[in-house]
Amino acid sequence: MRSTAKKKNNFLKVTTTFIQTLPAKLALGLFITFPILSSCEDPSNLGLELDPNNNQIGVFYQEIPLTALVVLQDSLQTTNPDALVFGSSSSEFFGKAVATAYTRMLYNRDVALPEPNAVLDSVRFNFRINAVYGDNLSSEKTIKVHRLNEQIRDITYYNFNSLEFNENPIFEVAFDFSTRQDTLVFAELVENEFVDEVFEALKDGSAFSDIFTFREFLPGLVFKGSEDEDVTFDVSPGNSTGFIFFFRNEGDTVSRAYPVATGIGGNNARHFNQITLDRTGTPVEMVTEKFVAYDLGEFAGSKNNTGFLVKLDMSPLDEFLDTLVNITFNQVELELGPLKNNISTNRPPQFLEMAFTNELNRLIVSNGFITSVQSNRGTQVDPITGGPFVSSNQPPALLAHDRERNVYRQTITSHVNAIYRGNLQRQDFLLWPSYRIVRGSLSEINDAYRESLREFVLDSRSPVLKIYYSKARAF
Repeated sequence: MRSTAKKKNNFLKVTTTFIQTLPAKLALGLFITFPILSSCEDPSNLGLELDPNNNQIGVFYQEIPLTALVVLQDSLQTTNPDALVFGSSSSEFFGKAVATAYTRMLYNRDVALPEPNAVLDSVRFNFRINAVYGDNLSSEKTIKVHRLNEQIRDITYYNFNSLEFNENPIFEVAFDFSTRQDTLVFAELVENEFVDEVFEALKDGSAFSDIFTFREFLPGLVFKGSEDEDVTFDVSPGNSTGFIFFFRNEGDTVSRAYPVATGIGGNNARHFNQITLDRTGTPVEMVTEKFVAYDLGEFAGSKNNTGFLVKLDMSPLDEFLDTLVNITFNQVELELGPLKNNISTNRPPQFLEMAFTNELNRLIVSNGFITSVQSNRGTQVDPITGGPFVSSNQPPALLAHDRERNVYRQTITSHVNAIYRGNLQRQDFLLWPSYRIVRGSLSEINDAYRESLREFVLDSRSPVLKIYYSKARAF
């Protein structure tokens, strides 16, 4: 995609259904088909009764309602995430969020600079767009690029940090993202004072003698959206986002190219994202203390990059497990929703990690990983420490967004069974948007929470545990 730009100066409530009995030796067949049967038939109508003189297995179904709360974490570290996040996002629940991305620039020392008498043919600025989020993308959306006035230091930056930049953009450009939101787009820059200044510096060479001198000349860039368009961008830093100067030295018949980009090779320039959130008049306005769980009434929600997370109060599970003796869990599913919004161009986060939390409502980290519910049939308990298992070789269980039903759901049978057997302590969950993929012995972690302003809002009393369990009876 191409555009030309010129400079523009809860009490435990349990629903119980008894499923007719069947011989123990047929139980396995029932368990395998249960997810299919339960989706289309009342569990009370399922089952068979054969020889009444045999040992019997009673199969039960219970629903345990849970409560969703809202917790505001402390300042969120946003240094060097996988995305430059900018633009604005408004909602009735959270208010108006505005994101601004700050980044250094890099140049390629292995590419020859233009000679002093080189002629500039054209300049292009590329944007590697990972995603564009908005309820309405039918019209063109604006990206503004500004010159940073102060350097990004080698320190940790948080979502409240900002730096001075020139309020007049180097350029602004609009693109049509109505048909595709992950793409490479570029702007051709003509009659641009900044471009002319950089090209003259390239020909002179002194500003490009070393990286420190270069940063003095060009501290970096700032990316912004148009606040009245209610759209946010997720742009990859790296080779594919930045300037390309096309020029000819004396005697050249074809153009040469020189990149000044947000990354060179596999090295991305240092960057961070700033987020401001105006909560005036919203339900989350009453959230004044950090690390305190708030019951906001009808709704609860989470918004990326702001520190707002949903906490699930799992204590009703304790009350239920205390009533059970000598049972086997066949299937336990956690479901949340339906969600308030589900627009194709502005989906909620795709995956939520069910992170363990303590009475302080903080994430618990072990060996660099968030401790969380592990995948069903995976290891749940660390054999050495006796605590929750976490490993780069095993992905956690993730609540996945079902787009058709507009709910989050996941099977957590092994987790609940470990609690029931006394091998694992029951803990509440903080729902953290992320995913981890394990390929062989390698673990790929994507902290999706820091890569957008995506959000989800749901009825705070909609979360539910759907439990199928069985117990043997002697007749």
